[in-house]
Amino acid sequence: MVIPAPWEDEDELRLSVIQWRHLTKVLRLNRGDPLTYTDGLGRTGRGRLGNQVVMRDEETRAPRGMELTVAVAPPANKDRQRYLVEKLAELGVTRLQWLSTRHGEGRVVSGTKLFAWVTTATEQSRGAWLMDTSTVMATWDDLEPPLVVCDPGGEAATPLAATVAIGPEGGWSPEEIPNGLPRWSLGSNVLRVETAAVVATARILAR
Repeated sequence: MVIPAPWEDEDELRLSVIQWRHLTKVLRLNRGDPLTYTDGLGRTGRGRLGNQVVMRDEETRAPRGMELTVAVAPPANKDRQRYLVEKLAELGVTRLQWLSTRHGEGRVVSGTKLFAWVTTATEQSRGAWLMDTSTVMATWDDLEPPLVVCDPGGEAATPLAATVAIGPEGGWSPEEIPNGLPRWSLGSNVLRVETAAVVATARILAR
């Protein structure tokens, strides 16, 4: 369960009505049942469910994993956009940036929906860190190096990168990719945007 910081120096953490209903109606937890919780900033704990509160117990701080930013043109279909957000959050991506491209047609959903998708994915995967997201469209100048671009004509070897860029459903336009950036091929099959994002993330994090 994600309970946003700051946490007061008390023995209990207050749950929202939505969180309480989810725990008791969907997960069918009863008072006194054990559960895990996090502030989404690396602090985690094991406690028990109280009366619309979490009774705190042993807490630790989880280290941040490999820093990885995924910059991707948003799919036009909102269900596919949700899939992309949730899977990257489950995998532990540090930051998701929506990339403005010439052939990109997708509109980013509201910040409220983005945060909800990230939160539920973090809870499902029992992650300790919430993935950073924004509704602002990024440009090439906004991306942090070292940056690699997924492109069918690129090298096959998995690169070392802090940021990986994935193009739109229609592919990159000629000369859209800035000169000098390394290009990385994910294989001979043509992948959907969300599939390419998951494959690229898993391969880089597995290095």
